[in-house]
Amino acid sequence: MKVKVTCFGAIRDYLPPEASGNSVELDLHSEATVQDAVDALALPRRLVYALLVDDVQGTLDQRLAGGVEVILMPPFSGGTDK
Repeated sequence: MKVKVTCFGAIRDYLPPEASGNSVELDLHSEATVQDAVDALALPRRLVYALLVDDVQGTLDQRLAGGVEVILMPPFSGGTDK
């Protein structure tokens, strides 16, 4: 199944070369969870501070459906000190 993963902050460094901007489409097995998507990117779990699945707060053990978008955010996604 195809799942779109969008990454922010330092997590973008784990996107593969074929990524478009800060997103990549992963081909995961039909029983995949968010953790499987994290593992597919070889992303350390400690970097995932918050995540959304189709704009709703999710968990690493949440099962995915084809066509969903997973957004991964690190503890600090940037910003300004002003």
